[in-house]
Amino acid sequence: MKLVTLAAAALLAALAAAPACGYDGVDIVQLKKQAAAGSAEAQSRLGVLYATGVGVPRDVQEAAHWYRKSADQGFVLGQYNLAMLYLRGEGLAEDPVKGRELLLKAAEQWLPAAQYDLGVACLYGVGGEKNRDEAEKWLRRASTQGYRAAKKKLEELADAR
Repeated sequence: MKLVTLAAAALLAALAAAPACGYDGVDIVQLKKQAAAGSAEAQSRLGVLYATGVGVPRDVQEAAHWYRKSADQGFVLGQYNLAMLYLRGEGLAEDPVKGRELLLKAAEQWLPAAQYDLGVACLYGVGGEKNRDEAEKWLRRASTQGYRAAKKKLEELADAR
């Protein structure tokens, strides 16, 4: 019994001394330092951790804070993830117009997921007017990069004509 207690204590001590890790084994303490120092990539990654609750307590408002810092520097994943929060109203007030604006910024940087989501937003008028031509343009761009959902949506649109 004493040996088990000593082994458990040693394991707890080792875990306490080890760096906190996130979704890819990242050192969260170091990531927070990089984010605070202004690294747009670190800010976006930290936002992902807060949004998912991996390695840190889940806090979507904190995720929005870090995504915004990243997006303000033009980092594509920060823009995309912040757009998704605006569109869903998670961690901040729902704002489809702002979400669509951020999708456009990310789509212009050739992020296929943003191109697809912007295409769908244009198709259904989310955050702006419906515009089938604009929708098809963004869906084609995503499709040419191998985004299967975009290809499927384009096929659906062609069949509906």
